[in-house]
Amino acid sequence: MASQKVLTVFRLATINVHGFNSALNGKNNVDDLISILKPLNLDLLAVEEVNNDKDWKKFTESLSLNYSTFDPTYGQYHGNGIASRYPIKDVSTRPTPFRCAGGKRSILQCRLDGDHPFIQDRLFAVTHLDHLNEDDRLTQIKHF
Repeated sequence: MASQKVLTVFRLATINVHGFNSALNGKNNVDDLISILKPLNLDLLAVEEVNNDKDWKKFTESLSLNYSTFDPTYGQYHGNGIASRYPIKDVSTRPTPFRCAGGKRSILQCRLDGDHPFIQDRLFAVTHLDHLNEDDRLTQIKHF
């Protein structure tokens, strides 16, 4: 009898939340984003343009992503974030040593702790590449 391979599921996604402001009307859209993402039952979410504030906390808690890390790219509160169902470990950030047309950029990386086979010896990362200039994007990719 042939053995059957057991498939494991690990759901991950990335989203640019634009500081939880709707592109249509500028109003807070954290509840709308939660209602869209919650049914996906994500294990990990990589987020660009997030503010490290009450909306980020509400967002991660409402999605049952109880572990999160944040990398401030602009000032102390705006940048990239990773939220996970599994404990986060080995967090690192690497900013670019140069500024591009679209501003300063960095990459946020981490590993996860737990027994899920997909997360073993795997590095998760999020960055927001320059949105104005292709040459700057390519330079950023080479740097990261």
